[in-house]
Amino acid sequence: MSGDGEELSVRMARYAAAEEAVAPPSRVDPALAVLRGRAVLRRRMWTVVSAAAAVALSVGSLAVLGGGGTGPAGSGVAPPTGRSAVLPMSGRTVLTAPARFGWLPDAVTAVEYRSGPGGSDVVALVGPATGGGGGQFVLTAFPEGVTPDVDPLIGTGDGLRIGAPPVNGQEAYWVSSSDPAFAAAMNLLRFRGADGIWYQLESSGLSEEERQSVPLRIAAGVLPGLYAPPMPLALSSLPPDTVVTRASLRRPVRDGAAWRAEVAFRQGGSHDVTVSAEPGGGSSYVPPNSQSTGGPGLEGGGVPMPDPAACASGGGVRRCVEEAQPGSGVDTGLPSWLDRVVARGPDEAGWSTDVLP
Repeated sequence: MSGDGEELSVRMARYAAAEEAVAPPSRVDPALAVLRGRAVLRRRMWTVVSAAAAVALSVGSLAVLGGGGTGPAGSGVAPPTGRSAVLPMSGRTVLTAPARFGWLPDAVTAVEYRSGPGGSDVVALVGPATGGGGGQFVLTAFPEGVTPDVDPLIGTGDGLRIGAPPVNGQEAYWVSSSDPAFAAAMNLLRFRGADGIWYQLESSGLSEEERQSVPLRIAAGVLPGLYAPPMPLALSSLPPDTVVTRASLRRPVRDGAAWRAEVAFRQGGSHDVTVSAEPGGGSSYVPPNSQSTGGPGLEGGGVPMPDPAACASGGGVRRCVEEAQPGSGVDTGLPSWLDRVVARGPDEAGWSTDVLP
């Protein structure tokens, strides 16, 4: 019987080899796919490890709506004790970044702050005024007290820890692999901040001459510590049983770049709604299911909005609401959601960290 099984396995191996020989080449970059997959798994692990710091959070969300904060008055930022990959929220704040960039190359046009179920990061975008397309620098933080190790397997090779010059007198190293494809494609620098937290800077779009010098200079300028950026929108009210699932803010650092803010909610456990604000002149209302085509700074032109969506413009700001997976027994009316979105104007001086009612 074992002989039959062995013969079958041999035939299956030959069949698989024959199929692979005639299959079209894969469009997936194995090194990049492995890196992204491991990053997601690692963030999920950090979230579990840091669950005590996020005990008030609902499953799959960043913040359960409710009042009360533990940070300094008016800051909207929780104390640094007990940092986690899913950063703590407090009061009416929905977006908290692990740190801020200081020095950035002239090619960077915008900086984006992002929080979601997988954690929070800050991204410096290189390229057109709309942001991105020419490379980026992604800054993330490890939980307090965690000293990161290099995975033993990265890509198709062994994970390597390569020494790097100290960053502001603190320990630093490069993450690489004996896999030549990974080593050539990816650029990861880990460094300890002055606050004792380990940070990671992932860089892309750099020339060979810049691969070490630019990330090291960016890392040296990083401002450690939780940061809640002011937002250009707020919610006047929210339906019951609604939680925040993610938030983002893109801010320009060069003339011509556009800003944009988004906050996503889940209502009743199944109804997903995203509200957004961006530059937009005039005064108009675009009803749901109308295939709105208003984009940043444009009225009636630009990037199409998803369907269903509802938008309105006024005071130099265009605010929109889109929904997915409407649930039964919940308020799915986009106009009522749009009425809740309060725009704070295009001047950042009028923005605030307070977003929730």
